[in-house]
Amino acid sequence: MTMKFWHRVVLSCSIALSCTIAASSTAAMASAEVFSNLTYEQAKQQAQKEEKLLLLDFTATWCPPCRRMESTTWVDESVQKYIKENAIAIQIDVDKDSKTSSLLKIEAMPTLILFTPKGGGKEFGRQVGYMSASELLRWMQGAKDGKTSQEMRKEETAGSDNSIWDRISKARDLGTAGKNAESLNEYIWLWSNISADDPDLGAIRAGLVPMEIKKLCALVPAGKASVVALRDAAEKAENRHDWILLNGILDDNVRTIAWFDKAKVDPKQHDVILKNTAPLQSVLYSASRYADVANVLYADPIKKVNEIWKRAEDMKKPRPDTEVSKSFDAFPSMVIMLYGAYVGAGKDADAEKIQAECIRLDDTPELRDALANMAKGMRTARSAHAKAAK
Repeated sequence: MTMKFWHRVVLSCSIALSCTIAASSTAAMASAEVFSNLTYEQAKQQAQKEEKLLLLDFTATWCPPCRRMESTTWVDESVQKYIKENAIAIQIDVDKDSKTSSLLKIEAMPTLILFTPKGGGKEFGRQVGYMSASELLRWMQGAKDGKTSQEMRKEETAGSDNSIWDRISKARDLGTAGKNAESLNEYIWLWSNISADDPDLGAIRAGLVPMEIKKLCALVPAGKASVVALRDAAEKAENRHDWILLNGILDDNVRTIAWFDKAKVDPKQHDVILKNTAPLQSVLYSASRYADVANVLYADPIKKVNEIWKRAEDMKKPRPDTEVSKSFDAFPSMVIMLYGAYVGAGKDADAEKIQAECIRLDDTPELRDALANMAKGMRTARSAHAKAAK
């Protein structure tokens, strides 16, 4: 179950997208006997009144893992007996109740959220993906017994060889507990032990880990020395990807930009720059270097738009135990900075072509809104930059 949770974190880090669930006209899923016919608010009140667990199952008629749970987990006699005696359970179809789905930030189905009577309205935990009857019973019983989510994660991974996943959870838990120095040490260990090329963990190393290290360095100034050592080692090894990210952690993007200005006029560095488009894009945007993003990182924007669209389409493919929401679309968030760079650089004719190609590939209200908002923001930024330059 820990692996399932962190797979969702990977996806979030990869696209930095808060996904909302759109309403549709799909038929209602047959609800198992285990579920009460209550609204979310009614179920919360009932669970508090009876001092029971509250279990929410977010589902959809078109979700294969959800249908699998319908025919296995939810009809299991032990599950039905346990819920009847210890919990209030409701099933929420994301296509029918988009308000609750958005409120609780549901991104994939099935998602199960558990609340305890003494939790003060704060969720005990959530599981994304198919759960067997035994997994569900173990989870609910642990919550009822008063175990913390951290204790349950330790039990779930006891005896396993998922050391990286364990360390991610440990780092997160230490930070939550205010043990900042210990948490920082764990994140630095993760940085040093996760491969940037790992298909599952690479996004965490490039996104979550640097973000947490930077936050914790502000709280533990002595920890900066370790990051500086990592940065210097990356430069010595000519590992520009790590070097750029570590400069960002150290608030030293000036160093990255100085290197970029030399590299962009050196044909030998062309491939190095393109290989590091993602981290460079953020650095250049922060310095309002939109023309460099457009001219150097995205010199062939239409080709790049199509590459991004193909990657976004691949993200929609479900995992064996998890179905991505039908409305999930990473493309707007993935392509928007490319488009914005051309607007910010004043290359309006090219920006119009990029916009047209984006809409041709993915004509959705979300994309049109994202393009419009980006254009408005970048034109404002462009105007302010021009005034400041006078």
